Amino acid sequence: MRASARNDHRGTFRTDIERLSAGHRHWAPLEVLRSTNTQVVFRGAVPKSAHTATDASLARFLQDRLATVDIHLDLSVTIER
Repeated sequence: MRASARNDHRGTFRTDIERLSAGHRHWAPLEVLRSTNTQVVFRGAVPKSAHTATDASLARFLQDRLATVDIHLDLSVTIER
């Protein structure tokens, strides 16, 4: 998964990444592979569900779910099957 900072949330990008990869989100265990000040690449496992039918549906689901805890990122996801 690749995450980019949203223009209006660039100031919180690093904090959002730390919160996202801290491990307390059991529904999205992610490992940071590489990052810059505006982009990060993660790797992780995602359980099969209706939300993992396509890369785009998983990205939308994760963006919406993260927004509920005030993490605002633009996501692109590639599901390896």
